[in-house]
Amino acid sequence: MKNKISAASAVSIRLAVLLAAAGSVRAETGKPAADDAVVLGTVNVSGVAAPDDVIEVEDTPSTSIKDVFEKNVSVGVGGPTAFSQRVFVNGIEETNLNVQIDGARQANNLWHHNTNLLIDPNMLKSVGVDAGVAAADAGPGTLGGSLRYETRDVDDFLPAGRNFGAFLGGSFASNLSAFTESGAAYARGHGFEALGYASHIEGKDYDAGDGERVRGTGANQISALGKVAYTSEGGHRIEASGQHMVDDGIRPFRANFSSARGQAIYSENTFKRTTANLKYSTRMPGELYDPEIRFYYNDTSLSRPSPTGGFRPGYFNSAIESFGMTALNRFRTPLGELTAGIDYYNDRATTDNFRDAVFVETSTNLGGFAQLRSRPLDWVTLSTGLRIDSQELESVDRKRFENTGASPNVSLSLAVAPGLTLKGGYAYVFGGIPLSEAALFHTMPYSSYSDDLDPMRSTNAKVGLNYTIDGFWVEGEVFSTRIQNTPMYEEGPGVFKRINGPALKTEGFNLGAGYQIENAEFGAHYTQTEVEFDRSPLDTTAFYLGSPVGEIIKLHGAYAWPEAGVKVGMTSEIAMQYEYPRDSGFLDLAGYQTYNVFAQWQPSFYRGLTVRAEVNNLTNTDYVDRYTAGSSASFIVPLKNPGRSFLVSTRIEF
Repeated sequence: MKNKISAASAVSIRLAVLLAAAGSVRAETGKPAADDAVVLGTVNVSGVAAPDDVIEVEDTPSTSIKDVFEKNVSVGVGGPTAFSQRVFVNGIEETNLNVQIDGARQANNLWHHNTNLLIDPNMLKSVGVDAGVAAADAGPGTLGGSLRYETRDVDDFLPAGRNFGAFLGGSFASNLSAFTESGAAYARGHGFEALGYASHIEGKDYDAGDGERVRGTGANQISALGKVAYTSEGGHRIEASGQHMVDDGIRPFRANFSSARGQAIYSENTFKRTTANLKYSTRMPGELYDPEIRFYYNDTSLSRPSPTGGFRPGYFNSAIESFGMTALNRFRTPLGELTAGIDYYNDRATTDNFRDAVFVETSTNLGGFAQLRSRPLDWVTLSTGLRIDSQELESVDRKRFENTGASPNVSLSLAVAPGLTLKGGYAYVFGGIPLSEAALFHTMPYSSYSDDLDPMRSTNAKVGLNYTIDGFWVEGEVFSTRIQNTPMYEEGPGVFKRINGPALKTEGFNLGAGYQIENAEFGAHYTQTEVEFDRSPLDTTAFYLGSPVGEIIKLHGAYAWPEAGVKVGMTSEIAMQYEYPRDSGFLDLAGYQTYNVFAQWQPSFYRGLTVRAEVNNLTNTDYVDRYTAGSSASFIVPLKNPGRSFLVSTRIEF
């Protein structure tokens, strides 16, 4: 098989990473591990996600959200297209995490064949990753951790002394024949700020590494973002923002498969997300006054109209609307910084299957939380907290479930020697009863919910270390997450009942090693992660649960010549073959290795101009990435990843 890695190669690669982890150490910067990497590639990130691990997204073009996580081995993205992509943290699917965009919680389990979250990576400033253990103020439902996406503000574009600006950008990707146009304008003055951004990408179906055209993958996406803010002389700040994204095109009937059971059907598929935010904060906090109050609205919809009209299985209009708020205050106390507050959300899922009824399900949650972050000794950092959540679910069959639970957490970091930090964390999480997948209602009136349905709960634990010296670094962690009472459905003649499912468990370890100086960096990251459901290996169609991972290596390197304005670099993902037990009924997952290279130039005569050239999938590997759905099932033809593609982009700032 073309993309299978030989046993000798696999052993050599594993030994290289493990030896690097044993012999390398990380550069001391005086900052926490989450913030200490130099931005040279597309993303600045510590290779092993830790509580409050922050990925800083550099101001360079990204073709998908997968680019944002290309250096983070804890995070995987499945699906080669925007309309099918899902994010996994340590193998746990993102619907089991608290996911936010600019503080707005996302609840997007519309249909298991489509993406959960449509997002434009080119306006991202950072992504906060809590892998497993999350703080109480990260929000409700952090069963497997949290993801917090933050978009750019006016201050991220304008340096001190400038009050207005704009940029125009464009790119062309050869394999997709895809053109992208983008632009933004931003200004500030007299306490006011305003930003507007829009982009559009349109392209044809791409070719896989074997030259085969992958139908239904053509790009057609629109993105818009607007922000306004006002800061008074007293430091009081009000911010409002709105985002709108649309992906519209002819897609496979099951958008994340090329075909299933020999059927290759294509239909119209329109996915939309609208998010609105209103936030109050202060830029002149006091010891006991540092508030943040946020209101948000989120509307995600999927439209799949029947080509002949009327009811047909698989065609529907579904939407999930969410309204929420968070109110908190940070107190500076002798023990440390205490964050305390409340949060609330109301989710409403609706599905119209073009029959005589619209199916509705709602979920509400009211939570209170407190999180203390302290440094009791110079070499000890402690974060501990508790949240209490009261959740109510009104199911589609009009049953009412009310549950209340507590979620404690603790994280500890010990600087035991110069450059050496030991860390660990534990969290027990109450997750409530999540909404059912909205599109489950499209084929039949939902039969019933089990009367004794229990809320989801999880336990998370992790232990790790970081060591740095003279530009070298090494880090590693061991982790475990176990989620109980997963959503499951009992099916039979005339029966379709929601019940509590078996436990979902992920455990493994992550390693990272590398070297960095002012204008150069190299990093290697390795994970060995096993994900089980009901004590058996997870397959690639375990929707809303997770994905098999196995052994994956991510490499990255870059070198910059600041005087010339030139930067070159590479990234690579190497996945070992994943073997299932012989009696599992699943197909083994083939190994693969891919390489991407880039060169970027910012001319000295005008640093506002950026020209970039990339070659993605340099070796034209024919493969399906590890997190893409369907590759373990014999009756499914999964979506292959794109073959070699040349990308040329330019951006000019005014």
